[in-house]
Amino acid sequence: MSKSLNAHLNHLLNDAVSLLSDYQGDLLHEWELTLQSLNNTKKKTIAVFEFASDFLVNFLDTFHKGKADIHELLKEIQSRWFAVFKRSPEPESLIFHLNLLENSVHRVLKRRIKYSSKLHPSVHYLFSKISEVMLFQTGLEMKSAWKDAVILFNEWIIRSQNFQESVENICFGFGYFLPFDRCALFKFANEESVGVGLFGHHLNNDEIQAIAEKITNIPVLNESIVKLKSQGHEMKNFQPIYIPDAKHEFPEQYVKKFELTSLIIVPVYVPEEGKIIGGIVLDQGPGKYFTVDTSLFPALMKFGQSSGELLLRFIDARIKKQDKFEEAINLTPREIEIIKLLAEGASTQEAASRLYLSEYTVRDYISNIMKRLKAQNRTEVAVKAIRMGIIE
Repeated sequence: MSKSLNAHLNHLLNDAVSLLSDYQGDLLHEWELTLQSLNNTKKKTIAVFEFASDFLVNFLDTFHKGKADIHELLKEIQSRWFAVFKRSPEPESLIFHLNLLENSVHRVLKRRIKYSSKLHPSVHYLFSKISEVMLFQTGLEMKSAWKDAVILFNEWIIRSQNFQESVENICFGFGYFLPFDRCALFKFANEESVGVGLFGHHLNNDEIQAIAEKITNIPVLNESIVKLKSQGHEMKNFQPIYIPDAKHEFPEQYVKKFELTSLIIVPVYVPEEGKIIGGIVLDQGPGKYFTVDTSLFPALMKFGQSSGELLLRFIDARIKKQDKFEEAINLTPREIEIIKLLAEGASTQEAASRLYLSEYTVRDYISNIMKRLKAQNRTEVAVKAIRMGIIE
């Protein structure tokens, strides 16, 4: 049985490399775009991306000529790395750049091949093998615990049967399988300009779900998102953000209410779709200061990606039901327009000005909307509308 399984897995690797070889020209263009984006960010680790992409180009050229065994070629990357850098790779940097390369492949296949999602697993397997060769044959076995955590997390969240179960399982998993105590999951709305609370683990869930905060009020997060928007879809992911002291980056009301000190913000994203769905905020408890070992970042990034892929599945299903929701509560296009403005944080006066209506008319609209959505205030209107899929 094991021999048969090995043969099958080798077949998957060959399929993946054949696909990359068939679309090598497109991949080179995609990788060049990503490299330009990395140059714009002035990342110090850009040499890692250049090394990995150059290796893959040579890899594909050799494979295309039919002169090499995939496993032998994979082993070469280890010796080439040490020849160039004279040191072991840093896991968090390597995972980040391999993710960028892999995501480029997914985008090319999605554009070029109908039903290409059926082919993604073989590509993912290939990049997993590259990562394995580089990290687990270079004396870094002691740092491989993150991989076990990812397996446990994925097995935990995959049991989710609906959107609510998925957000609960994700938050529990971040807190249980990683060294954190509290976890809050937020969905980004209005073109990633507002963060809406979905669920809190070891937090008051009602207080988390009442939050609808402008991202501009969290400078470090806003800066990261602005950079992503300026760089285009090829960089539609970012590394976790460590915040030593929340009072310098978060609104005072949340710092006091939740006794925030040190935090980590983890992106929840689906890179091959070019979508950032939201973010996870983690800490080790009220008033707790902590430092973070960047060797934890690979697990955080993988947790965020797995969460994004799971949530997107349920979000897409909810969006398809959007018309049913709107019909059920009899919302007019004008009312939906007003809800969108409320979600952006517009005042009654601002909404009236932008819609060329009187303030009294807008107030009447808002009052009716609140009754239909059974919302207590304007913030709750926006939060409920986003959760129901009425607005994005």
